[in-house]
Amino acid sequence: MNPFIKYLIVFTLCVIIYSLFKAFYHLSRRKSSPKEVVKSLAIRIGLSLTLFISLLLFSYLGFIKPHAAIPTQQSNQQPLNQ
Repeated sequence: MNPFIKYLIVFTLCVIIYSLFKAFYHLSRRKSSPKEVVKSLAIRIGLSLTLFISLLLFSYLGFIKPHAAIPTQQSNQQPLNQ
């Protein structure tokens, strides 16, 4: 995987988490307007959707290759039914 893609994914996740905490901060303050909370949450949702679609696109184009969390060995044995 290209290191640029890894850094882009990590950076986007950090911005998503920052936006979530910013919304929580505005929600917990009494003087904050609800528009600030909604704006922060809208940014978080937009970034999350963008990241999800980007991951699907990168996978489809072959820039990243999904793999199993627990690697399995593939055997060369034929199934018994054939």
